[in-house]
Amino acid sequence: MDCIVGWQKTSLIDFPGTVSTVLFLFGCNLRCPYCHNPGIVLEQYETLLYNDIREHIIKRKGIVEGAVISGGEPSIHSGLQSLCDDLRSLGLRVKIDTNGLEPEVINSCAADYLALDIKTAIEKYPRLNVRQSYNDYRERLGMSIDIVKRMGKNAEIRITAVPGIIDESDIDSLLIDLRGVGKIFIQPFNPSRQMIDPAYSSVKPYEQRELEVWRRRFLDAGIDCEVRNP
Repeated sequence: MDCIVGWQKTSLIDFPGTVSTVLFLFGCNLRCPYCHNPGIVLEQYETLLYNDIREHIIKRKGIVEGAVISGGEPSIHSGLQSLCDDLRSLGLRVKIDTNGLEPEVINSCAADYLALDIKTAIEKYPRLNVRQSYNDYRERLGMSIDIVKRMGKNAEIRITAVPGIIDESDIDSLLIDLRGVGKIFIQPFNPSRQMIDPAYSSVKPYEQRELEVWRRRFLDAGIDCEVRNP
């Protein structure tokens, strides 16, 4: 596996209820202007040796219980399923973080836990510079949302509240698309100096009370929702 460009040896927060190791794969099929990992997305880092990671996992057997595969966007890599299979052979549960544009790949990997990032109302995805090869993004995202629904408590939707990308009117649209999802997390936007579009470094995040209004909209629609800490 020659696409790993980042590795967090141990995490207590990235995989619910699971001590995990986190792998970051390069590249992405979106160019979200507020992305805070431009070096990973734009493939600016050297790759790491998977065998070194594998040896560490074996040494930590009984302590590390799971692996998170993140990015970038992991589903663009043809070797993702093989990576998942190998991590499972080491006794780990596997979580995948994805933007949902490759639902068939995600489905074939049969993750133990799935985190799907929904960026905004589906009709506004062109703001995220979707590649032309994904002009059927509505259908693709619909399929990924269906996977999340089928997985129940073993999956979540994440929504990052970025001003200019998503607003309260978009929440109204998503109430329809996301009905039946087990869990939604609203994540505050954290500006950073390193973003694909530097202009987003000066964007003022929504206030917490506004995100609580969004949360209440989902709860009133029968969808479990939490606002994550900034």
